[in-house]
Amino acid sequence: MSVPSLIESFHLHLRARGLRPLTQERYVYGAQRLHRHAGKPAEAVTGADGYAFLVHIGGTLGLSASWYNVLFTAVVRWFEFRSESVDLKGLRPQRRPLSPPRSLSVSDVYLLLEEVQNLRYQLALQLCYATGMRISEMLHLRIQDISRDEPLIWVEDQKGGGRRQVLLTPTLRTELQAYWRQWKPTGFFFERHPHHDPQPMSPATIRRAFHQARLAAGIVQPATVHTLRHSFATHLLRAGVDVFSLQRLLGHRSLASTTRYLTPASVSTHPSQVDLLARLRGTRS
Repeated sequence: MSVPSLIESFHLHLRARGLRPLTQERYVYGAQRLHRHAGKPAEAVTGADGYAFLVHIGGTLGLSASWYNVLFTAVVRWFEFRSESVDLKGLRPQRRPLSPPRSLSVSDVYLLLEEVQNLRYQLALQLCYATGMRISEMLHLRIQDISRDEPLIWVEDQKGGGRRQVLLTPTLRTELQAYWRQWKPTGFFFERHPHHDPQPMSPATIRRAFHQARLAAGIVQPATVHTLRHSFATHLLRAGVDVFSLQRLLGHRSLASTTRYLTPASVSTHPSQVDLLARLRGTRS
């Protein structure tokens, strides 16, 4: 039996700490970038190398505050794992500007979804928009997560851990039931190849379908699958849903993350239906 490398041991350490898989991968990636920048074997990297790496990436053009903070934490976790001290000379995680997230209009969401030619991919994107799920959460949805009796879906939170509930509207339930009758998934709802490969669809497949549909719909505004989550939040606020309810639906630990969506244009004093898919259907008339 081979002895795991230092980076593999680091990965096992992160797993043992109970960090979610995506966080583990990002911290391992950050440690690998640190080693490449230092130009040394992993066991030879020092605290001074860690400081030099953070100074370097801090001046990198186009690196977001979010990614800087991921790499910053990866460096800290690496030296904790190595039981070595590191003097960061006052360096701290960067503060992210709390500007309102970009969202699509109701009509743009409708046009985009209509351009998705594959009906399986279309439903996957509809689910992201109708519930505010992240792409990873949508892809890991299982049959048993969908309540038969209540208008609820249980979501395994892929970012903060734990579980939360999202709304299962009548329109969405109808769409999911029709999908189940046709494809008969048994584990993950969106299997990669129904009846042949039970693993969930690849995120790259859904992102590619979204990108192609956005271009076909003539939407110039930059957008990703995650923009559907932002659109979900913005459209619910405009429909009259209060910010505390929205916080629970999005799975935000901090209310500050949710209040980013509050703008004069996003607040409605006339509550209306919150079945977003039903409202999309109304754009046809």
